[in-house]
Amino acid sequence: MGDDMTGKKINKAKRQIGDQTTKGAVIGVVIYVLNANDVDPMLISLLVPIVSSMLAWLSTKIGDPDLACMFNPHVDDETKK
Repeated sequence: MGDDMTGKKINKAKRQIGDQTTKGAVIGVVIYVLNANDVDPMLISLLVPIVSSMLAWLSTKIGDPDLACMFNPHVDDETKK
């Protein structure tokens, strides 16, 4: 039983790492595209936290709202029991 719980925790951690990596890549692409199109650096620095917040909000809609993780499916409290 202990091994099963450890496996679940590892899978959850891997999904969170994948989620954070995906969000980081999206932010990097946004910065690259804005920079390649000669957008003012000050505007880029103001847009990065907005994009990050939008990705976190999107994650709550796709995955687990408590973790803001796209790859962790939302589980109701009733199904946990």
